[in-house]
Amino acid sequence: MTGFLDMSTLENISIVDFLSRLGHQPVRKIGREHFYHSMLRETKKDTPSFTVWDAGGKWIDRGGPGQTNIKGGGIVQLGLAYWPQLTFVEVLHKIKEVSNLDTSLIPEYIPPVKYAHEKEEEGYKFELVNTRPIGSNYVLTQYLKSRGILDVAKGYLSEVYYRHKSETGDQRTFYAIGWQNEHGNWEFSNAKGFKSSVGAKGISVIDGNPDHVVLFEGRFDFLSWLKEKQPHVMPTVIILNTIVFLDKIIERVSDVPAVDVYFDNDGPGRRCTAQLLKEIPHAVDRSYEYQGHKDYNEKIKKDVKPPDYAQVSADQETSNFGTGPKR
Repeated sequence: MTGFLDMSTLENISIVDFLSRLGHQPVRKIGREHFYHSMLRETKKDTPSFTVWDAGGKWIDRGGPGQTNIKGGGIVQLGLAYWPQLTFVEVLHKIKEVSNLDTSLIPEYIPPVKYAHEKEEEGYKFELVNTRPIGSNYVLTQYLKSRGILDVAKGYLSEVYYRHKSETGDQRTFYAIGWQNEHGNWEFSNAKGFKSSVGAKGISVIDGNPDHVVLFEGRFDFLSWLKEKQPHVMPTVIILNTIVFLDKIIERVSDVPAVDVYFDNDGPGRRCTAQLLKEIPHAVDRSYEYQGHKDYNEKIKKDVKPPDYAQVSADQETSNFGTGPKR
């Protein structure tokens, strides 16, 4: 099999459309998420556990991984899980083949439903209950220990307690590690890896030396850097919180004399770094400092013994996207 495949082109393919071409339709849509019965493993079809966030190009099967042990990711990971008998390169070509098919030749194809425009505010699923200093919640404290950053978290992280905006009367309170963004809203991550925000997402800025900026994808990577570097003079720190804000960051730091980039050592992270270096030639890619690891936090936590926070209360049993039925 020959021919060059542009991975970025594949990653821009709509997962909902891709699944529709394969004959799989969502059971329902809530907000920006599509819910399916899993097509990757045998299931009773009583609870839709497979969720797609199409705008972000991500999916997860909350019921667990199938034979490939892949339970989430982008469209490439979906292809690997869907066609376990194929090699990596064969899967890439298969994705391209399916996406290029004439839909008139697919009897079971149903075009993705075009939902009416939703105001951004209507997409905010959560409301803030309260915040507390780090250390009052056992589960969250153990979570920060497991990430190796508890000792540098004070002043940079808080415990965030929130609940779903719901018309069903669900008033359960959930908890997570949180930090504020430029809008004064709370970005958060819980002990099970679910990430979202209370209110509009945005970048986070920690003021420091205006002539030196350090850039991170996530708050935990910044704290890992802080723990290892312990700088005498703190630079200005900018945390993307999501890579969709990259263009905004580039515009903001283009005239800063010193720019250090600490993005992830994965596909999206490398592409973001390449784009930023193209636009800001004097910026320095510092990812070599955690070479062999996905990100700075992975480097820091590699020698940390995982603490026992397995007994998480039922209110933490959210999906990785924050909505939908529990398994």
